[in-house]
Amino acid sequence: MGTASMNPDVEFCGYCITHPAESKTNFRIQTRGALPAVEPFRKGLNDLMDVCQHVLNTFERSMKEYRAQREEQMQ
Repeated sequence: MGTASMNPDVEFCGYCITHPAESKTNFRIQTRGALPAVEPFRKGLNDLMDVCQHVLNTFERSMKEYRAQREEQMQ
């Protein structure tokens, strides 16, 4: 399965899962020039962690506001 990359140094990135019963994922990253693939892979993982943290923060903030609103309605 291939994916588009937001990183201009990456020509191709993709992954495949070897088998549903195995907990292995193969990644393929093809870079432009002599850039080692590990660098954009590391950046991609860090960006993914940032996105996940943002989603979690947004969810927790929304739940807090929802609970506060519910408490106001019950009073």
